[in-house]
Amino acid sequence: METHQKLSIIGAVLLVITFLINNYHQEVHPDEVLNYAYVTGIAMLVFFSISFIMFTKDRLNS
Repeated sequence: METHQKLSIIGAVLLVITFLINNYHQEVHPDEVLNYAYVTGIAMLVFFSISFIMFTKDRLNS
């Protein structure tokens, strides 16, 4: 399995975790300002972006 595929899988797992954290936050702590889903959401975007860049770079080189 290539590196960009592993990063995409990690990004997908972070997507699910982000959704679950956000759903929990909306139901249990709706008045709190800090939502920890932002942390996993940003990490998800970083992993997906790196994966996309690596995939695109590999395809342009071949």
